[in-house]
Amino acid sequence: MLNLWNNKKVRNWAIVGIVVIAAILMARRFSPARANNPTAASPATVTSLDVAETIEASGSLEAQPFASLSWKTSGVVEAVNVKPGDFVKADSILLTLDPTSTSASIVSAQADLVTAQKNLEDLLTSGTDLAQAAIDLKTAQEDYDSAVYYLRYLQTDNKVPQTTYSAKLVKSGNGWRYDYTTENFKGPAPKDWIIEAENDLALKKAELEDKQREYDRLLAGETSADVIAAQAEVDAAQVTVNSLSIIAPFDGEVLSVEHHVGDVVDTGDLSINLADMDHLYVETQVDESDIENVKLGNLAEVTLDAVPGVTLTGEVTAINPVGEVDSGLVKYKVRVDLNKLEEETFLPLGTTANVVIQIKAASKTLMVPITAIQNDSEGEYVLVIQGGTSTLRVNVVGGAIVGDLVAVTGDLKEGDRVQVGQASSGPGPGGPFGGGN
Repeated sequence: MLNLWNNKKVRNWAIVGIVVIAAILMARRFSPARANNPTAASPATVTSLDVAETIEASGSLEAQPFASLSWKTSGVVEAVNVKPGDFVKADSILLTLDPTSTSASIVSAQADLVTAQKNLEDLLTSGTDLAQAAIDLKTAQEDYDSAVYYLRYLQTDNKVPQTTYSAKLVKSGNGWRYDYTTENFKGPAPKDWIIEAENDLALKKAELEDKQREYDRLLAGETSADVIAAQAEVDAAQVTVNSLSIIAPFDGEVLSVEHHVGDVVDTGDLSINLADMDHLYVETQVDESDIENVKLGNLAEVTLDAVPGVTLTGEVTAINPVGEVDSGLVKYKVRVDLNKLEEETFLPLGTTANVVIQIKAASKTLMVPITAIQNDSEGEYVLVIQGGTSTLRVNVVGGAIVGDLVAVTGDLKEGDRVQVGQASSGPGPGGPFGGGN
C-alpha cells in the first residue's frame, strides 16, 4: 500500500477521488435545505400614479397642403427666384424659362394674352358708364311710351285737330295772284299720319331695346355673356403663358429646388416641393379591437424616428368608418392634426411618426413592480405580505407599463407590501403577462 502511495500517478488520482466524494456529500447535505427554504423575496410597496389609457399606432408625418410642382413645357431655365427654406405667397413666380427656348405657340400666346386682357378691360367699364346707361335707358323708355300713346290716339280719336290749306288763282289788276286760305277742323286722323306714327314707334322700340341691352351688359358685369367669353380667352392665353413658369399654388415653405439657371428641362420634370409646414398631420391605422374607443377630439402625442427628443401634440380630427384589411387584420384610418411648434424645428416630411392617442383621461392607478406579478393556471396575481412573514394571494389584471412599474386592478390598496423577485420558482408558462395553461 505504501508503495502504491509513493507512486506519483496513483497518488494524484486518489486526491481527485477524494475531492469528488466530498463534493457529492456537500451537495446532498445542503440541497434539501435550499429546496425547502426559498430565497427571501424583496418586498415592494403598492404605489399610485396618474395614468391615461392610450392606444399606440404609427404613420408618417405629412403636410397639408403639399405640392410637387413640375414643368408644363420644355426649355432652358432663365430665373430661379427662391431657395429651400423660403416662405412664398400664393401665385408667386418661383422659376421661369427663357421664352426663346420654348415653342412658338407660347410666344404667340403672350401677345394673345395682352389683346384678350385689353378686350376684357373694355367690357368691364366703370360705374360712370353704368349710370349714363341708366339715364339713356330711361330717356329711351319715355320716348317709346310717347310714341305708343300718340299712335293709339291717332287710331282711336275721331276729333284729331287738323288744318287744311288752299290756294286760289285770282286776277289782280293787270296780273294774277294766289289767295291762300286756312281751315281748322277736327276729325279722324289721316292714314298717312297713322303710318308715320307706326314707323316712329318701331324706331323708338329698336332704340329702347339697344339701350336695354347696353344697360343689362354693364349691370351684369363679370356675368354677362360677352364678359364671360372675353374672360375665357384671357384664361386660355394665361394658361399657355403660365407654362413658362413654376407658380406657387398656395402660401407655404419651399422644401427643395431641383433646378438652376441654365438647366435644360423637359415637360413633367420635378422643379419644386412646396408645403404649408404650419399644418402638419399624421394618418395612422387603428386596429378594429381599439377603434371603438377612439373619438374625435382625443388628444395625441407624436414622436418622430428622424428627430429624437421632439414630441408633437395634436388631436384626432377624422376617423374613416370604412375598414381596410392589412395583413389579415381589419384596420381603420385615423387622422391626427398636429399643433404648430413654438420654436423652429427641422421636421422632415415622410418620417415615421409614432402616435399615442389618449382615449381616457389620466386617473389615479395602482402600480406595482413588473417583477411582482406572477402567473399560473388561474391567471395573474401578486403576493401581499401580511404580518411578518405570511403572504396572501391577490388576483390582479396587468395594464399599462410605466418604466419598471405596471398598472394593476385587483383587491389592492396603496401602501400594501408585495413580494418581488422570488427565486424559488420562475414565472408560470407564458411569462409574467402570459395566460398560463
